[in-house]
Amino acid sequence: MNLLGIAYFIQFLWTAPVILFSKLTYGSNVTQFAVHSLPGSPILPYSWAGRLPVPGLEKGNSLFFWLFQTEDTHYDDNLILWLNGGPGCSSLIGMTTGNGPLSFIGNTTELTRNPYSWTKMGHVLYVDQPVGTGFSTASTPYPAKNNADVTKQFIKWLESFFALFPHLKSKKLHLMGESYAGIYLPYIASAIVKNHHSFPLNIQSISLGDGSWGNAAAMADVAMGTYLHSQATKLRIPKNILSAFDSADHTCGFTQALKEAEVYPPKSKIHIPGNPEYMNYRRDVHRRDLLTAGDGSCNNSPSNASAISHSILNSTCYGPCATFSTAMDYLTTTSATGSGPPCYDVYDISHDCSNIDPLPLLGKYFSREDVQKALHVKDSGEFSACNSSILGTLLGASPPVPPAYGILPSLVTEHNISLHIYNGKWDMLLNHIGTELSIQNMTWRGSQGFSVKPHRQFFSDDAVPKKGSSHGVNAGIWAAERGVSYHLFEGAGHSVFVNKPKEMFSFVRDVVVGRQAT
Repeated sequence: MNLLGIAYFIQFLWTAPVILFSKLTYGSNVTQFAVHSLPGSPILPYSWAGRLPVPGLEKGNSLFFWLFQTEDTHYDDNLILWLNGGPGCSSLIGMTTGNGPLSFIGNTTELTRNPYSWTKMGHVLYVDQPVGTGFSTASTPYPAKNNADVTKQFIKWLESFFALFPHLKSKKLHLMGESYAGIYLPYIASAIVKNHHSFPLNIQSISLGDGSWGNAAAMADVAMGTYLHSQATKLRIPKNILSAFDSADHTCGFTQALKEAEVYPPKSKIHIPGNPEYMNYRRDVHRRDLLTAGDGSCNNSPSNASAISHSILNSTCYGPCATFSTAMDYLTTTSATGSGPPCYDVYDISHDCSNIDPLPLLGKYFSREDVQKALHVKDSGEFSACNSSILGTLLGASPPVPPAYGILPSLVTEHNISLHIYNGKWDMLLNHIGTELSIQNMTWRGSQGFSVKPHRQFFSDDAVPKKGSSHGVNAGIWAAERGVSYHLFEGAGHSVFVNKPKEMFSFVRDVVVGRQAT
């Protein structure tokens, strides 16, 4: 046998069990979606990709999916559904940047296998949603006007997906996502459990990474000054600027709210003061209208303490107590002038000008005709990882009630669904201090918040270490009580798996599908 023949034989031996397994579990009606190979890619787990129409919507509205079969039959009982946020960002971002079987090599569109792919722990389904996101299509006028539309349309689509892949319907379903998926996933889970008799799915867990699931003011403005203090060296913030934020925090009542959040367990509900930046959804009767000041008093480039104080307390740019937007404006300004962190990135404050932006790589690779043909979406034209029109539509709509107010507590308390919350310490957009405040202000299973401050260490090889054990390097701190867990990852930004793929692999293995941290 020549060398080429040996290579083909080895490839057959590697793929034969997967192909046989797939034929036993999936019917012939899904063959039209089979991904036989991907240009420039190493061998992939068996997978299916393409578009399915959204039932109930006019022609032209479809959602793109890419389903990967588990690489280990011991994890056949698990189905992980991953959604990126945005809103309007493709789930192929997550698939190619740390949690899927493929990764780009450096700043190129060459592909390599990801040794920490979640496909080793279950079947993994990536969906571009809502309609018009990524490879998904949408009609004109745009049919998803708000989160209620998005949820309803996704549930209808999911029903058609499971009709095509009925074998997956009985799997243990783990809903996972990041950022605005903190809104998507709790509402989707709530709709599923409400329609359990007609659409029964076995939801085991929800995992929200750096998610927008709490009161927006609590997760942004209230926590911002304290977060700046914690990262002042990395962000190059001088003491007089920090003092300006301190003074504003005291004036706005944020200092008191954070003081109450440091009590474990909380004594009572933590009051979120006023309506900072019109982002307190309970009392939101205004719509935040960015940078539309009519009297010239809007300074979106503050560079000194006086300008900081004015921007927070008196600017017509953002509304009252605008610590979040002022902090971003200040760091953008100082980054541009050279006195602040170079190439400041709100998603990951550790980034500098040498970091690679993966979105152009996705655009270049998934715009290729041969790639689109392989994924059964040929003639899709230029691929865009994020759709700004969808972002504007959904963020401009009447905001949904934050899931922390009722949906998440109900899913945990009444439906026994595990909730896993995790954050990267270098994420400033949805920083961990705001997340921890929101956990302490949430009530589930008869009690509010955690009774003990998160402090236990976890490790790169062990996300739920036994007492006295330490496997690998320290990865962060964690806590778990009454069906809710929280992991804070050191050295990670908004997308934790980008910086810490090994640690996130352990998290999914030990916490999500292992259900050990409940």
